[in-house]
Amino acid sequence: MDPEIVLIAISDNDLINILEKELTAKKYNALIAKPEQEIIDFIALKKPSILILDTSLNESGLRAELAVKVKKIFDLPIIFLSDSPEEKIFEQARLINPAAFFSKPFDIKNIVRAIDLGISNHRFHKDIADIKSKYELIIKAANSGVYEIDPATFEIDGDEQLAELFGYTKAEVKELGWASLMPIEDYNKKKELLNNLLQGKIESYSIEHRVIKKNGGIAWAVSCGSLSKDFDGKIKIVGTLSDITERKNAEEKLKKYSEELKQSNSAKDKFFSIISHDLRNPFNSLLGFSELLANNIEDLTEQEIKDSAKSLNRTANHLFNLLTNLLEWSRLQTGNFSMEKTDFSLSTIINYILDVYSSPISEKKINIIKETNCEINLFADRNMVEAAIRNIIFNAIKYSNIGGTVKVGCRTNDNKAEVYVEDNGVGIAIEDQERLFKIDRQFSTEGTNCEKGTGFGLLLAKELLGKNDGSIKFTSTINVGSTFIISLPLTK
Repeated sequence: MDPEIVLIAISDNDLINILEKELTAKKYNALIAKPEQEIIDFIALKKPSILILDTSLNESGLRAELAVKVKKIFDLPIIFLSDSPEEKIFEQARLINPAAFFSKPFDIKNIVRAIDLGISNHRFHKDIADIKSKYELIIKAANSGVYEIDPATFEIDGDEQLAELFGYTKAEVKELGWASLMPIEDYNKKKELLNNLLQGKIESYSIEHRVIKKNGGIAWAVSCGSLSKDFDGKIKIVGTLSDITERKNAEEKLKKYSEELKQSNSAKDKFFSIISHDLRNPFNSLLGFSELLANNIEDLTEQEIKDSAKSLNRTANHLFNLLTNLLEWSRLQTGNFSMEKTDFSLSTIINYILDVYSSPISEKKINIIKETNCEINLFADRNMVEAAIRNIIFNAIKYSNIGGTVKVGCRTNDNKAEVYVEDNGVGIAIEDQERLFKIDRQFSTEGTNCEKGTGFGLLLAKELLGKNDGSIKFTSTINVGSTFIISLPLTK
């Protein structure tokens, strides 16, 4: 390792010789420079570890400008040697913050010791400054700040970086304190951790909590800390606070996407289940009845043929409804549908649906009561609304007993139109009601006349209504009946 360079810039040749001899003995490399420009050039070229400068080379006394320049450009420690014992020379030197100051008579050994200490102290402070600079860069890059907490008062003293993270000044953070910077439930959790730390129950802590920003917004942060002692031996809590708002938002999005993916997979499984099971069974029935008729029609009575034809018709209707709902639902899930909102009357749709279901209504001797004429205009997609109401009315017919009653009516409520369908049929058990609109929890029962179902119609109705800013709700009691209410926007 090359020896440390000591640059000597003094006018006393005898003193130069003595210093040079002592420094060489101490394994230093002593270089001599006198003119001011030569001093600057020497420092730039040789990069000494310390400068020995006297105060007698300039008529004005202390060479303040040179010393300041050396400090500013090279950050070099300076030891002053003064021929004059005057106090004003010392006061001038003190303003420049030298490593040491000596006046005649000089003690060479003390000067050499001062050189040792000056170089060591300067290197130590430079290392500390480098560490601090790197630490600050790391903290800044990590979107973090540093704080201290007084264990007695819980007063917080954060650095500028911490304050800036949330839009405050350092003074504002100290004045507000944790209690005002955090929602109360978060503050209580953190305070409990701090108390556990002070009681020795834990050695350190890490907690994620919310922070109230200066603009009133909410940010997420992770706070980590432990106990420490300052130079006076006083215990304090020292910690870091990092802004993790982006991470929390990303986690929330990921959670949402995961849930959507789960629902999508569940819907896909349900879809394939319907195709493989519920769609196959009606075809099996159709094939069975048609085969029976084809092979045995000559041996069947007229009544048996009529019964088989009715069964074929029921199965075909069920299959048609199922396929229609499947196609509608699949288009909704893939986004492959077009909406055309128009003005139309509810009465037209309801009359059409009741006419479509006239056969099962007649077969089950259902008493249809239209409590209002439903001359109410809506602004929505007519086909979607028709499909939704069709499923509701079909269910009312399906689960009504022979000779039962189904009431259909309309009314307005604020800026909404409501369609209600009420039956006095079998009703829905409480434990089954929450499953009605969930595709991953299939719920379907046979109708009172053995009508088949998939539990798909209500789900489709809800989604179709949702696309039109509508909603659906219901009440139901076992063996009393059910009432479904559809709500949709009125024509503006």
